[in-house]
Amino acid sequence: MKVRGGGRGRRPGLTREKVVDAALEMIDRDGPDSFSLRKLAGELGVEAMSLYNHVPNKDALLDGVAEVLLGGVDFAGAGLGTWQERARAHAAAFRAAALRHSKAFTLVLTRPTQSPAALESIRCALAGFPELGLSPRELVHVVRSFAGYTVGMIMRELGSAITVGAVEPGQVERRIDEIAAVGDPVLTAAAPYLAVSDHEAEFRHGVELLIAGLAARVGVPYDGGPQEPHR
Repeated sequence: MKVRGGGRGRRPGLTREKVVDAALEMIDRDGPDSFSLRKLAGELGVEAMSLYNHVPNKDALLDGVAEVLLGGVDFAGAGLGTWQERARAHAAAFRAAALRHSKAFTLVLTRPTQSPAALESIRCALAGFPELGLSPRELVHVVRSFAGYTVGMIMRELGSAITVGAVEPGQVERRIDEIAAVGDPVLTAAAPYLAVSDHEAEFRHGVELLIAGLAARVGVPYDGGPQEPHR
């Protein structure tokens, strides 16, 4: 049984790394809105004030959690293949990390950071298009376009942005009826598709639009994207 609240001597060897890891575990479980230093101290079995020996404040701790999450994104596949394959792999790796930490990853998406992990993610993205001969300025625009799309879609999937569609079949039928009830012919025609949220398919489709658009802009062939499995 864990002993709680017994002073800083209760947890010998407490370090910043252990504090950040415990905070990540809590936020993964309960979400960022319910997180507090007092609750974290209770989980660790220490007085809340003892946490300040390792982090200056809550914001700094949340920044640390975001850095750990970014550092855990596996960009190994983003250095392989053609530039189009690397772009897909980079976006997919970021989304996969977000889904592994569906509550905590919003910290990465909403907190500005200049951490080494953030800069490594940017460096990896910038290094993904050498064949295109883009100027540094153009390259930054391209990477920010991909990043903006990726972040926005992940926030939507994690429930942090507005979405019209639903996932459960019963909800989908209700949404179709609600959209069609507006009486607008454009909305009515789109209702069967607006009412559905297939996050993975929509994410991949948008990435392909970005890749195809970039290929067209720089005058190189688009590879057509990965082959869809037969159903």
